[in-house]
Amino acid sequence: MLPALAVLAGLGDIEKLAPACDEARTHCFAIQLHVASDDSGLAASPVWIATQLENANRQFATLDVGFQLAGVDGSSVMHVATRADRNALGTHLPAKIIHVFIVGQLDNVDDDALVYGVTWHRPKESRKYIIVSAKAWERTLAHELGHFFGLPHSTYAVSIMNKTPRDEPPPEKRTFADEEIAAMRPALLRLVRDRVIVDQRRKSLPPPVPL
Repeated sequence: MLPALAVLAGLGDIEKLAPACDEARTHCFAIQLHVASDDSGLAASPVWIATQLENANRQFATLDVGFQLAGVDGSSVMHVATRADRNALGTHLPAKIIHVFIVGQLDNVDDDALVYGVTWHRPKESRKYIIVSAKAWERTLAHELGHFFGLPHSTYAVSIMNKTPRDEPPPEKRTFADEEIAAMRPALLRLVRDRVIVDQRRKSLPPPVPL
């Protein structure tokens, strides 16, 4: 099979494996995935990507939020090394959905520390998009979605927004702290009200109220 056909098949597998929004969730938001590839194939396997999405849905259940794919497309940008590289990804992105780029390697533009994901916006623009390295932990997409919904890094031991090394609680028991869920609620309402993202369960919304 030619590499291009293999990539197309892989993108189709992502669509098949990706979880849908839980019917129990009040809010459902669409994610458009942009998955990098080269001659060796996709930057990350369909199973790895599905695991990221499943974890995001699990982590956001307490906020009564779920995510599902709007679509999947390919990208040739395997290595994102500079601010210019990050900015270039955000050109001409359709509005009202969450854009997530899966890349092979994501460099830190501030120091030499490892970086697995980033929530980014182009200079002088407020719209955000997410870049996730194929080397990331399974909670990385959920962590970056936390930033998308307004959370900073935290010091709560339980929180997936806490980047400091620690033994307790173990990684599989980490989630958003109650205080972070409370902080995301008004941010969620603002994002929907201002039509930054469209709630798939409430597409018929009144026009945004001028501030």
